[in-house]
Amino acid sequence: MSEVIPFVPKHQLDCQKNLNDFIFRAKNQLTIYEDQGSFSSSNWKHRLANGRAQSMEFTGLVEKGRKTGAPMEPPFIDFAKAYVRDSQTWNATNPSNMMMVLKACHDALLFVYSKADVLLLDGIVLRKITESIYERSSESTRYRYGQMLEKFLEDLRLLKINITIPVWKNPWKRPGNKAQGTSEEDRKWQEDRLLTSFEITALADAFRLAKTAYQKFYSAQAVLLMCAPSRGGELSFLTVDCLFEETHCEKVRNGETQQLEDKETTILYIRWKAEKGGGFISKPVHPLIAPTVKEAVKRLIEIGEPARKAAKWAIETPNQFYRHDGCITSKEHDEDAPLKVAEFAAAFNLKDSSVGQDTISININTIKRLYKQKWVENLVDVKRYLTYRDLAKFTVQKYSRKFPKWPQIPEVNQPIHDLLCLIRENEFHNDFKPKKYSFECPNLNLLNDALGAIHQRVPGMHSLFSELGIRNEDGGEIVISSHQIRVWLSTMAERGEMDSLDLAMFAGRSRVEDNRAYDLRPMSEFKEESRKLLELGLESLDGTTALEAVKVNVPVTFEMLGRKNRIGTVQVSGYGYCEHDWTMTPCTKAGECISCKEHACVKGLPKNVEHLRQLEEIVQNELSRAAAATQEGFYGANAWLVYHGKKLAIIKTLLKYLEDDQLPDGLILRIPEELDVSLTKIALGEQNLINTVDEKNPMSEQIVNESKSSFLALLQDGL
Repeated sequence: MSEVIPFVPKHQLDCQKNLNDFIFRAKNQLTIYEDQGSFSSSNWKHRLANGRAQSMEFTGLVEKGRKTGAPMEPPFIDFAKAYVRDSQTWNATNPSNMMMVLKACHDALLFVYSKADVLLLDGIVLRKITESIYERSSESTRYRYGQMLEKFLEDLRLLKINITIPVWKNPWKRPGNKAQGTSEEDRKWQEDRLLTSFEITALADAFRLAKTAYQKFYSAQAVLLMCAPSRGGELSFLTVDCLFEETHCEKVRNGETQQLEDKETTILYIRWKAEKGGGFISKPVHPLIAPTVKEAVKRLIEIGEPARKAAKWAIETPNQFYRHDGCITSKEHDEDAPLKVAEFAAAFNLKDSSVGQDTISININTIKRLYKQKWVENLVDVKRYLTYRDLAKFTVQKYSRKFPKWPQIPEVNQPIHDLLCLIRENEFHNDFKPKKYSFECPNLNLLNDALGAIHQRVPGMHSLFSELGIRNEDGGEIVISSHQIRVWLSTMAERGEMDSLDLAMFAGRSRVEDNRAYDLRPMSEFKEESRKLLELGLESLDGTTALEAVKVNVPVTFEMLGRKNRIGTVQVSGYGYCEHDWTMTPCTKAGECISCKEHACVKGLPKNVEHLRQLEEIVQNELSRAAAATQEGFYGANAWLVYHGKKLAIIKTLLKYLEDDQLPDGLILRIPEELDVSLTKIALGEQNLINTVDEKNPMSEQIVNESKSSFLALLQDGL
């Protein structure tokens, strides 16, 4: 009996092999976190986009009364490291959710089977995992943990590491949107969240009154956030060349001659990189604040110039120490020559502690005795003395770690020394002078501290406002977060009836639905909008009612466009509304709405002029091509010349009326039936089977007879 081998199902052997191969590949082929000890270390750190380090400790969940959990047990710990390494290699993100799931899985396996082996993960273990996550999370984080757990289980199936796991769907719903909540708690949150006019004015006052570098730096950052709804963390992607100007040409009416004239307008833009999938955005700056924005960028460039010089030196000459104006050695001092105590202190902006000591000493033990900081202990090694080359290696390693993709800014594909918000370490410290060889990008927490969060975090400390003597209306300290500025701008855009898609793109949001989370208009305003909707009547049949319907996002009916004898709603096109009865016959125009008699343009409809201008440019180019082809004798080109000419004439005529300031908004423009000649009539005309032309409309005759010369003359007359 002792020679009998227990039967092991083949799928279990395959899963074990897949697990071993997965771990082997992660150990030997992937390199992320290699500089942190790789698999021999149980505490990796991931550098976030804002420069902060997110720790990843491979331990179980923290028990009550302890600071950290017990170390993960094998074989799970090797799998956990392999999974983190593999996931972060392809998509390096904040690993906190992933670590929570791995810790919960590890502890659940020990609780159920007393062995931390991912191959044992089943429905019982899964139930214990969900219980642990539920107990240790809030409503706001539970949804994210559930998403990560769902992905983790799916990865185990795809990798064929564990194929017996039951299908699991995240049962925890996305947290409710407080901005749309109606409870007393939500209304109180909305009121506190939306900045008052006084607080917005305080931001402007802080920029105007700023004197010190600290005041100028953070008030300038606040000004840039006021340009458009932006995230505070996105400031770390701005570069020194982020501002640019473009000249736009628009049609304006001359007050004396009443003729349309071209007017050039120069608009200032800020080149912005949005987080969370928003991508690059050229955000226009309102002309009234353009000078302020230019001054803000100028201040940031001036304050960060020393840091940019140090960063550029570290990138271009990493093996040589940056010889700043505080260094006391001669210019001829070699990189590998020993440094005296005083020379070391001057290079690192330290107080010279060699007074009364051996001032010419180059011994490392002397430096360690005089400077007991921990980083000095890490700096020295078995060598007997320090050199500038040693200092260069130390500084480059220290400060390059603050940037995940050193020496580039991957989001904007430019070197670190081009960052706009770059400063030196201790740049604004009250007790210590800036380290002249250093460079770093301050994180979002420091900006929020400057805007008042420091009062809540460390009572008694000064903020940007308290330093300038600016207090709130009630006499208390002003406390603003960078995100509140984004919310305030979004709310103001909603009040100004900004298009939802434009607002989402302007704010760098990947989903239009996210606009609702930033709309903090009080319920009284929403009630007023609802009242407008209920009172939306049909008293006016000139198109003004249709415009009102567009503003409140309700369907436009045939009656609103003057079709009293028809019931139903019209279809929206890019240039107006389609009045075709789709229940009777399909459309035969194939998207040619502009030249269709069943299409209505309404003056004042958002973006219809803009869309027509774009279409005009396209059709004009096609007409020019057709004219050139006709002159060269290409067969069939003449028909395209007539087709594009007719279409361009209609577009120009529509634009003429839509841009006429003397005509009221709500004017409905339709193509006369004579201009919308059916294909049947054209075919009959070509066979000389029909020759009825309305004398009141000469364009009809031109279409039937295809008279090229007279049609081009019509275009030259200004249609």
